[in-house]
Amino acid sequence: MSFSDLGLQEAFAASIASAGYENPTELQQQLIPLMAQQKSVLVWSQSAAGKTGAFLIPAINHILNHPLEEHQGTRILVLTSRRDRVNQITYTIKRLLGDNQQLRTGFIVSGRPYQPQMRLLRRPLDLMIATPGRMNDLVDNNKADFSRLELLIIDDLTTICKKGLSQLVDKIVAQKPASAPVIAFVRHDDEVTPYARQLLPEAEEITIEDEKTQLLRLKQVVHLADDFTHKLALSDYLLESQQGKPIVIFVNTDKTAKLLADSLANHGHAADSTHLLAPEERNLQDCPILIVPDQEEFLPELAGNEVILHFEMPDKPESYLNRMQDILGFAERSEQVYLLVGGQDREPLKKLEEFQGEALPQRTIPGLEPTQSHRSGKAGTNRGGARKASTKPGAGNKGAHARTQRKGTGQGQADGQQPRARKGPYGRLNGGANRKLATQRSEAPYEIGSWEKDDYKPQKAASGDKKVVIRYKEKKRRVLVK
Repeated sequence: MSFSDLGLQEAFAASIASAGYENPTELQQQLIPLMAQQKSVLVWSQSAAGKTGAFLIPAINHILNHPLEEHQGTRILVLTSRRDRVNQITYTIKRLLGDNQQLRTGFIVSGRPYQPQMRLLRRPLDLMIATPGRMNDLVDNNKADFSRLELLIIDDLTTICKKGLSQLVDKIVAQKPASAPVIAFVRHDDEVTPYARQLLPEAEEITIEDEKTQLLRLKQVVHLADDFTHKLALSDYLLESQQGKPIVIFVNTDKTAKLLADSLANHGHAADSTHLLAPEERNLQDCPILIVPDQEEFLPELAGNEVILHFEMPDKPESYLNRMQDILGFAERSEQVYLLVGGQDREPLKKLEEFQGEALPQRTIPGLEPTQSHRSGKAGTNRGGARKASTKPGAGNKGAHARTQRKGTGQGQADGQQPRARKGPYGRLNGGANRKLATQRSEAPYEIGSWEKDDYKPQKAASGDKKVVIRYKEKKRRVLVK
């Protein structure tokens, strides 16, 4: 099935195809016809694939089929729970329309002056995107009028209710005309589920597969890594093998994102971090290799054909699901999802495997296998980015076995013993990570799927009593002799 089979305007369907949307997802096939029939719908899934396009495509098609030159207020309101979703929805609108069509759009978010937003509410807008906090303030002060609303879309009803803003939804629904449908995306919850069905008692319902089933459908593979340098070498190899395809790399922090972008540039890969880009440039058309830090709470719009690389694992499975929300549910997705798992990532991997109910497959790349003992020192890289282990005793620490003591310790170092780790070639983060992880890892190598065993025990870092020494320095008094 194609988008032209869903009753859309021919020019608009052609614009959708040129934007890269080839075939509608399962959710889009079900939701678009119901919205065209002006029916209210409850969608029981929050991470459904193609969710943004599922409600924007019929909403834009409605505006194109019913143009109004003169009207007051907004015709379609999209209520979303996060500020980053406002940017995603705005970008998707521009992508769907291309250069041929124009919609009068606006957005209302917290942190902006009130006066311009109050004027925006009186303007003749086709579509408005708003976060609930600021919209609630404007509604409470009688600055918003939704009596002419033609369609209400609630992007995340569960989160809005959990934030205590369900009264805002009640006020908007009470103001809107009875003929205006409501589209709400909901997750099953003991409190929110009965509220949603009471709010829209006659709504059609669509249920999309749960997240576990969608995750298991993805082609996920784990590559174990020793340290940052090893992860970088693996990334270099994977980027070379997937050259020409759009690639999204997920990390946890802005600091790692910038360091990774600089390191990949040294290997000839033009990667950009979203937190360093302008909002209009945070897409895979302008930046084919995009680094996305979780710290920014921003997710690019994904079409399902991207290669996904998790350079760092998030602490919780829910955060991992949030990263993947735009590609879950693609039944015909063929691109790989790579997980680079270092010492600090292994407990998050175990939690993810518990959530999925299955162990993830592990792969190794010839020449880039992890070492048996993770207490190695500095890991070198050759020009091709492949990790090269030294075969000479004490290499990288000249004169190591000639020393009998390490500085600051009373322990000797015998011949053939692994030398102390130094700062790595990519700065303090690499070398410091090696030394830090060496104290946390167990002697036994990690076994994928070991959490399934009855005798599994989480590995904990060895904790020693810390001694605090306080030294006082006496001040010398000067005696003035007259």
